[in-house]
Amino acid sequence: MIPDRNLPGRRRPWDQVSWLYSLILVVPLILLIAMALTSSDEDAGLTGIVRDAFTGDPVSGAVVSTANATATTNGDGSFTLSDLTATSLLISREDYASTQIAVTSPDIQYDVTLRPTTVMGSVKNERNGDPIAGVAVAATAPDGTTITTVTNDAGEYTLENVPEGAEVTVTFEGFMVATLPLGSDANLDFEIRPDVLSGRIFDEDGQPVSGAVVTVGTATTTTGEDGTYRVAGIPEDGEVSVRKAGYLDVSGDLPESLSFDATMTQFLVRAIYSTAHYAADDALWGELLAIAETTEVNAIVLDLKDSTGSVYYDSQVPMTTEIGAKSPLYDIRERLADMDERGIYSIARIVVFEDPVLAEARNDLAIHDVTTGGLWTTWNGLAWVNAHESEVWAYNIDIAVEAARLGFDEIQLDYIRFPSDGLLENADYGPEYADRTRLEAITGFLTEMQAALKPTGSLLAVDMFGIALMEEDDDAGIGQNFAAIAPLVDVVCPMIYPSHFYPGEMGFDIPNNHPYEVILQSLQRGAELVPEARDKLRPWLQDFSYGEGIEYGAAEVAAQIQATEDFGAAGWMIWAPDNVYSVGAFDAQ
Repeated sequence: MIPDRNLPGRRRPWDQVSWLYSLILVVPLILLIAMALTSSDEDAGLTGIVRDAFTGDPVSGAVVSTANATATTNGDGSFTLSDLTATSLLISREDYASTQIAVTSPDIQYDVTLRPTTVMGSVKNERNGDPIAGVAVAATAPDGTTITTVTNDAGEYTLENVPEGAEVTVTFEGFMVATLPLGSDANLDFEIRPDVLSGRIFDEDGQPVSGAVVTVGTATTTTGEDGTYRVAGIPEDGEVSVRKAGYLDVSGDLPESLSFDATMTQFLVRAIYSTAHYAADDALWGELLAIAETTEVNAIVLDLKDSTGSVYYDSQVPMTTEIGAKSPLYDIRERLADMDERGIYSIARIVVFEDPVLAEARNDLAIHDVTTGGLWTTWNGLAWVNAHESEVWAYNIDIAVEAARLGFDEIQLDYIRFPSDGLLENADYGPEYADRTRLEAITGFLTEMQAALKPTGSLLAVDMFGIALMEEDDDAGIGQNFAAIAPLVDVVCPMIYPSHFYPGEMGFDIPNNHPYEVILQSLQRGAELVPEARDKLRPWLQDFSYGEGIEYGAAEVAAQIQATEDFGAAGWMIWAPDNVYSVGAFDAQ
């Protein structure tokens, strides 16, 4: 019998199964829909990552914001913003410069860089690795904006709000300045090198030597009254050179301690003079070398450029060729080698402002005649260049530096003055120099010459009229004043020729008849006027006969030499224009 499924009171098992199956099917569907909706909410928005502009590393804790939402980057520098309507993102973080970028699409991930504005680092001594406190640290932007600080006791520093494109510079007394650009790291460490050499220079008696020139590479200075010195800007290694008129040179390797003391031995220059034509003849030049080898003479003054304006060696200074001044008569390197092999002190004589060659080739650099408009000349018809002209200065400085680098111990300038003969009232120097004195021109030129020569190690000497030792404030109308010039040079060479003094001068009817007294009194007068320049005096003495009075020979030359020794001069030089010397005046070697 088949049961009646429609009978009341009986439950249909299918209904129960259907309800369970429905529950099983519907709940997962609801959950899937809910999960989809949740996932859709989380993924909808702007995403990106923030990095350090210098290192590329992720930046955590950066605030990313739009008009309607804000997020903070996590540990890997990433962020998500739910604002799909944003047109720009503003990103900021402490110690970084804020930036803003445009939103171009909600479907891309934005890669943002932040520039650090805080720079940190340390400064150490390159030689020993020790930290340096008190170093001035400055970050300077291209527009000149500067942020500064100083290192602490540990040599560390922090610079805040550093401008974009800045360079960081560290400066400390006694050390090289160092600069590093920003752009690769906000942590900049420096190791700076000490660049100051100091010490003290003594003589053989243990007394301080003042005015000695101390040179290391291109860095140079002079010793003070107590013999001490301090020269900054020295190279990492090299040779220390100490020079002073009246002493032998001292040199040595730059010490690791950067302290260099030295004792200087007295050396009095006893020189004879050689014209270029004498030096060009091997036999005649040999005679001069023989004098130096057999007598007390230990130096030779050699003409490189004389009062004709001619340059007598193969100079590489361009203007010597351009104006036709170069007239090589001798091989300058051979002549220097001749002197060096014999231990002869070498002095290069350069005539400066009496220069007919330059004046005629470059009229714009010459003195002009107000009456004719042409070149002004002396009674002998020689044109002079204008001592005010800086191009004239540069030309002679170039020749002097070339000679120094070739190896001359000393550069001696002659005719370092304005003209003293001719129709001086007709000399026209140009309206642009109307307010400039002659002494200003001479001292200005010597200042530049000394600055150029000091790094070479060669001493600078100047020839002056003997009368300059007598004038306290005057420049004798030629721009020469002993007190003004002496501080600018290493050696002062007054031309104290007794024959050139007028009757009655120096208290003598005929000064020429009193060679010893004229030399001694002139030097004493100069020392009275400028006591601090006493040890720079090395006079020219005459070995020629001229004017009223006695003829000059060995006795007269010897008398002059004795005067310089009794005074205590830095030596002497003998002027014989024909290069024929009274050798009997010189002590045998």
